[in-house]
Amino acid sequence: MPSCRNSCKAVSIIFAVAIFGICLWSAVLPIPPSYSADTARGGDRTEIKSQAVDEEFVIGRIKSVSSASIDQQLLNRTGMVSRHQIADVEMLEGRYRGATFIVPNEITDNPSYNVAIKPGQEVILSVVTSGNGRPEVNIADYRREHPLLWLLAAFLGVFLLFGGRQALKSLAGLTICIALILLVLLPLSLKGVNPLLTAVLICFGSTIATMLFSAGLSRKALSAIAGTVGGVIIAGIASTLVIHTAPLIGLSSEEAQILRSTMISQPPAFYSGLLAAGMLIGALGVIMDVGISVSSSIWEVSRTNRSLSVHDLYKSGMNVGRDIMGTMTTTLVLAYTGTALPLLLLAAQIPSTKLFNLDLVATEITAALAGSLGLVCTIPLTAYIAARLMSRRRRTQTAAVASKEALHIQHDTQSMRNIV
Repeated sequence: MPSCRNSCKAVSIIFAVAIFGICLWSAVLPIPPSYSADTARGGDRTEIKSQAVDEEFVIGRIKSVSSASIDQQLLNRTGMVSRHQIADVEMLEGRYRGATFIVPNEITDNPSYNVAIKPGQEVILSVVTSGNGRPEVNIADYRREHPLLWLLAAFLGVFLLFGGRQALKSLAGLTICIALILLVLLPLSLKGVNPLLTAVLICFGSTIATMLFSAGLSRKALSAIAGTVGGVIIAGIASTLVIHTAPLIGLSSEEAQILRSTMISQPPAFYSGLLAAGMLIGALGVIMDVGISVSSSIWEVSRTNRSLSVHDLYKSGMNVGRDIMGTMTTTLVLAYTGTALPLLLLAAQIPSTKLFNLDLVATEITAALAGSLGLVCTIPLTAYIAARLMSRRRRTQTAAVASKEALHIQHDTQSMRNIV
């Protein structure tokens, strides 16, 4: 037992050092000239860097706000309804901290662009400094940090209360997963590195980290890792084949189009790879859940009944896997469906022939089905590997055969000595 714990600690240290090295490498990797954000298509230079330097986002507080009045001139000219407000805003941070600015606020008939303000409210301000040094201040968005922090605190409190020490290990694995995405995948993708290849490596690293922190260096963790990696590979192959044969270009979302036009000027293959990377990461969590569930069930069964064979343990794992297969597949499909509800409302007005051939709809369907395929394949893979690793009868029979062979050798040796 001590040697197993020491091995687990050694593996954890080596893995942590490897993760730190990857993060450091992604941070210092230079941006290739062809991938630079300063160079746009056609050789024209964009001013993204200068805009990023001149514009900053700070927190401000609304001190007072006037009543809204309709812009009659805009209404008569375009038919658009826009209400105009004047607010006194105090800067709470930045170079103009403590200063008060008079800021206009427009409330249009499109709620997605509106920021409803009231005295005492904190908002995000956009501060753009022009060439003459005079700042131009605008209300950019609501400040949403406090509700999110309260929700995070509630989650952590409940998680640690019911999870105990195991919850701390799970949080450590989750932290590594998030760090790999934020510190490796995003920086390398912005620097032009193949996002699909990076996502595959991140999926492997996240799986190993999560399983080791959850189950330690054990047969249960090893079988869960093997099954999860196999399921992720199958999901990745399936999604990549559909992306290239359909084809799906990866530019169906507004965010991808903005990214291509402003920051990353890359060939279409980069964005299709980015699409496949998103599908892999989106399915990874559910696939890991299935892998560890099947592996844990076989582990408990093998501890309860030490006489079960590999076939018996595999059958038990498959029975558990079949029970969770339907619910997990439903979970994955509903997760993608929930994020695409506006799309579904639009789809209700489109003929089915056109609907299923839309890039955006086909992308969501591919993500759900490829993830579900990887999830289903994870169950037999994990069950078989866990059964092979955890069957005590098999290990006992192997040990008995080895013992008999040793006794035969010892007997033959003794016989030779007697003859001599």
